[in-house]
Amino acid sequence: TNRASPVKIVDANVTQIACGYNHSLFLKTNGSLWAMGRNDYGQLGDGSITNRSTPVMVVGSGVKAITDSGHQSIYLKTDDTLWTTGYNVGGALGDGTTNNRSSFGQVATGVSSIGAGFAHTLFIKNDGTLWGMGFNSEGALGDGSTTHRLSPVQITTGVTLVGGGNKNSRFIKSNGSLWAMGKNNNGQLGDGSTTQRNTPVQIEASGVSGFASGQEHSLFLKADGSLHATGLNDVGQLGDGTTTDRSSPVQIQANGVASVYAGHKHSLYIKSD
Repeated sequence: TNRASPVKIVDANVTQIACGYNHSLFLKTNGSLWAMGRNDYGQLGDGSITNRSTPVMVVGSGVKAITDSGHQSIYLKTDDTLWTTGYNVGGALGDGTTNNRSSFGQVATGVSSIGAGFAHTLFIKNDGTLWGMGFNSEGALGDGSTTHRLSPVQITTGVTLVGGGNKNSRFIKSNGSLWAMGKNNNGQLGDGSTTQRNTPVQIEASGVSGFASGQEHSLFLKADGSLHATGLNDVGQLGDGTTTDRSSPVQIQANGVASVYAGHKHSLYIKSD
């Protein structure tokens, strides 16, 4: 049943949520991971390919971070191990194969944070190195190639935050600089061009605190509370008062922005008040 207003799913104790193409995940305070929705590729990780219209617990404890990537689900455990399940197109699960999985498998250790895009997965290790695996036809992994990677490959060092978009990726380095790579047909990387980038290009030199990736646009937030956007703008998703595409970032708000989110063709932000 479609819902035109919010319905409560769980009464209490939920700490994180993540949404895939047609499935959802949430994490509870006790470290348990729950999933619901479409499951034809095993993306819920419950050992089946049965769709679920109510939440099922897929991991009982020890989970500290979650994300998903279209038809994949990814989580990070308190022991810093990385686990994946679901659709394994292009090797997005990083287990060395292209076989779909209906239960989670471990793919890396020593991981501090995770991110995901369109059928590709990214993670930062405790030493600040950035790694990626999966779909790479437009350079989203930034390893200098357009070769799909079935196992993790190292991309760069000194990274503090990473996230994926639609066949592209972004990360912030320890000096606050913003970098991007991959698909750029609408200027969504923000490097002043519409040229695909197979290696990371610097978008902003310093002061970046966060970012969000939409279907063909992106936004980033600076430490001074200013909000900036670039890419496709056909329905005003950049929020600059026009429907003009931008290949270089334009400032949307000068200050007071605390966090930002990008949907398919819309954007949202929360102010510090």
